[in-house]
Amino acid sequence: MEKTYAATRRKGSAAVQRNLLSLESGTVPEPVRSELKRRLLEIEAGYRDVAQKMGQLYMYADQQGLALLNRYLDRPMRNASDNERAVVSILDELQLNAGRHPTGSN
Repeated sequence: MEKTYAATRRKGSAAVQRNLLSLESGTVPEPVRSELKRRLLEIEAGYRDVAQKMGQLYMYADQQGLALLNRYLDRPMRNASDNERAVVSILDELQLNAGRHPTGSN
């Protein structure tokens, strides 16, 4: 029951975030939207870099027989992956809303 409630709450929260961005998109000037997109792309690239470095750390620890270290790295790796997906979702929503926004309007 607890997992179902938590999953429902997360889905509901994501829907609320999307709706807020949709409502707000009509009031955000294009230069601001472009800057938000640029910054989100930088963050996304940073997450990819971290994931690559974590993968290298995993492989090195595995080669050295450090299974316990890899178990400790599992949670931060999952959290980073979840955070990356959240940023990509926000970026996707921003791009979708920009596409729906009539050209020349603010």
